[in-house]
Amino acid sequence: MNALFDEKETKWVDDSSNNESTFTLSGSNCNEITLKSGKQGTPYNIMLQSSTAALPSSKDAYFEASIQNLKGSLAIGMATPSEFQPGWKTKGMFYNGFNITNGSAAKIVGFGPSSGSQIKNGDVIAVYMHQNGDDTMDVIFYHDGTCLGTAFHLSPASVSNFRPCLHVDGMATVAYEAPELIPTTMIRDTSSSIDTKSFDGDWEIKQCFLGPELGEYNIPEEVLPILSLMEIPAEAGFRLSIKVANKMNAKIALTEGEKDAKKTQDDGFTKITIGPVMSTMMMPPPDVYDFEKYLNESLPIFTKMIVSENGDLIMSGPTAEIICSRYVDSHDVLTEYH
Repeated sequence: MNALFDEKETKWVDDSSNNESTFTLSGSNCNEITLKSGKQGTPYNIMLQSSTAALPSSKDAYFEASIQNLKGSLAIGMATPSEFQPGWKTKGMFYNGFNITNGSAAKIVGFGPSSGSQIKNGDVIAVYMHQNGDDTMDVIFYHDGTCLGTAFHLSPASVSNFRPCLHVDGMATVAYEAPELIPTTMIRDTSSSIDTKSFDGDWEIKQCFLGPELGEYNIPEEVLPILSLMEIPAEAGFRLSIKVANKMNAKIALTEGEKDAKKTQDDGFTKITIGPVMSTMMMPPPDVYDFEKYLNESLPIFTKMIVSENGDLIMSGPTAEIICSRYVDSHDVLTEYH
C-alpha cells in the first residue's frame, strides 16, 4: 500500500525564497503545479507537506510527476522538512534526467537512461521509497516507466520524514499523482533504454583480430576497453572514443551513399572511413601499450561496421577486426546524500 495515497490533508509549500519565485495550483484536484524560479541560476523548491507528522515507517511511499510544460531544468525527489531551505540550501535525494543530486551537487553522474538528458516535456518521473524489513530504506527512480534502479540505501538512523519535493530553475508545470498501487520492479532495466540496432552508445571491446587471416589478438586481462560512439547527423558520421589507459578520439565518416546511418549495404554493413586518431600520451605497461598501438593502427583501416543479429558491434577492415558488446555502466548505491 502507498502511504502517500492514504494521505488526506496535504498542501504544497514553497521554500520561502526571498525573490519573485511563485507557484500556483490548478486541475480538478489541484494536482497540477506551476512553479517558477524568480532568479535565474537559483533553484526554487516546493514540498508536499501533510497534517500527519510523518509517513508510517512500515509503509512504502510512491509518487509520479508528469511533465506538462518545462522551460529550464527540473529535478524531482524527496527531502525532509528540516532540510527544506531556500534555493541551493535544500538538501535531499533528487533525479534530473541524467544525474542523481542532493539538490546542489551531483552524487551519481549518468544515472538516467543511456540517452539521458535533462527532464523534458512529456516525461513521467516516479520516486519510490521502499521500506526494508531491517528498517533500512531504498530510494528507487523511474523514467517513463523504466526502472532506473536504487540510488540510495539509507540506514535506520538516516531514515526520516521524507516528503515529495520539486526543484526548478526556470518554469515548470507538473501533474502530481500518488496512485494506490506501487511498482513491483526495483531492479535497473537496461534493455528498454537501448536501441538494439543503433551504433550509438558504449561498447566493451571483447575480441580483436589482426593480419590477413584475422588471427585473434589477445586483449590484456587488466584492461576494460570501452569504445563509445555518438552520431553527429549534421556531419553524416560519428564521434568515436576508446578508453584503455589513454583515451583515443577520432571521427567516423559515412562514405558516399551511406549518409543515413540506418541504411546499409546488401551484406548488412555500413561503409565508413575513420579519420586521424588523436590520443593522450600517458605511458602504460608494455602489454597495454602494445594493445593501444594495435587500436591506433587498426582504426584507420576499418572500412565497415555493423550491429549483428545478436547485438554485437563489429568494425572490420582488410587486416583487422574488433567485436564489441553493449556496455552498461553500473553505479554504486549511495548510503547518504549530504
